[in-house]
Amino acid sequence: MSGNGGLPVALLCQFKIANKVLNHFPFWELLHIFVLMRIIAKGTLRDFWSKHADSEQALKAWYQETSKSAWDHPNDIKAEYPSASILANNRIVFNIKGNRYRLIVKINFKYQMVWIRFIGTHAEYDKIDAENI
Repeated sequence: MSGNGGLPVALLCQFKIANKVLNHFPFWELLHIFVLMRIIAKGTLRDFWSKHADSEQALKAWYQETSKSAWDHPNDIKAEYPSASILANNRIVFNIKGNRYRLIVKINFKYQMVWIRFIGTHAEYDKIDAENI
């Protein structure tokens, strides 16, 4: 602890560094640093796991991990999910529950937005055009 309002020294240093950074850049250029992924729409996942109960925990885990992420590039996703497939049109395919299910999302990296485009079994996935769904 320190004499700075009870804040630990390490935390106070972080505030000072953050303040210096914030004073040198327009806030819109730093916004992506503080914004985590927003996922649209969790209801799609809920509807799916209500029909496929064995997918619930895996989808909840994916949702929690993704919502806490701040991906700037597809390589960031591959670092966390090596089995994910990067497709055209900013589509990413995640293997859920040991590849039993497939989740396709569209990501806008600049605005940290994730849109769920498809969730289904592997057989259902094989019948769709993953790059344009």
